[in-house]
Amino acid sequence: MLPRDVIRRTCTASDIDLAVAEGSAVEVEWDGSPAWALTEIAEVEELLADGLLALAAENRLAVVVGPEARGRAEALQRALGDGVVPVILDDAHLVGLDAAMAAVEDLPEDAVLAISLDSALPLAAVTGAVALDLAASAVCPVLRAETGRDTNALAAARREVAGGRWLSPPTGSDDRSLVVVAASSPEEALVRVSQLISTSIPRAFGHSGAAVAVLALDEAGPVGVEAVRGMLLGLDAAGDGPDVGLLGDLTDRRWPAVILLLPGVVSPALTRAALYAGLRAGVDHVSIVHGFGPAAQALADIIAATNDRPRRTRLAELLRT
Repeated sequence: MLPRDVIRRTCTASDIDLAVAEGSAVEVEWDGSPAWALTEIAEVEELLADGLLALAAENRLAVVVGPEARGRAEALQRALGDGVVPVILDDAHLVGLDAAMAAVEDLPEDAVLAISLDSALPLAAVTGAVALDLAASAVCPVLRAETGRDTNALAAARREVAGGRWLSPPTGSDDRSLVVVAASSPEEALVRVSQLISTSIPRAFGHSGAAVAVLALDEAGPVGVEAVRGMLLGLDAAGDGPDVGLLGDLTDRRWPAVILLLPGVVSPALTRAALYAGLRAGVDHVSIVHGFGPAAQALADIIAATNDRPRRTRLAELLRT
């Protein structure tokens, strides 16, 4: 869905008239102003709003928020008590309108639908933002699970970044769960990555290259995916090498150890949610190799100021009306 003025800047009047006449687009109201939406999406949003409101009226709907699935399930069980059957739609940041509609339609009689997610993770490339819209609408309980029992540097960094703050690991500590390395050039950054894969991570954690992932912001560029793969070709390492991919392509996959490779420039791909996802992707260890300088102030500013761009959806408004 896009506001009318945005559509008029990007489409001709004849294209708009044709889309409306053919029924592929429909005029709606969004945030108090006229907008156009794809007809199919607008209809699903309205049907989903009706279904969710019906469940909320029967106290059969809840949102559960927390960093780990186990903690969310425990919080839900405490709230429901014995004898109530929940159907948990977990990792709901990956769930779009159609999947949510199917969950509502297939819900057994008397069961409670629990929309469960880590709200600090970036939304997947699906239509809508169902879980966030439902939580914002206040039509059902929003349960908050414990933030986690781990007390190491990596767990602390996850909590701080989720809250919009940057927390550097303590210097001189024996806790190696999080390592932050400032590189003065792209060449140095690739050397640091090589050292982490071949020496530092295996020595500290016993994880071979196959248990490590290197996540970059871009495919190309001096510290992009292609540059990392080229560097790895020169490593004299036995066995399988590390996975190499884009930070923005993360869904729910995790590795024992992860290296985040960040250039020292502001990028639309680097947001608080993306960095949090990277911190969460490493189970035992995360190394951040970056070019933002020793103080990493620019990185702290990015975490404080940027999150995923809010999606233009009507679901929250439909639920509140």
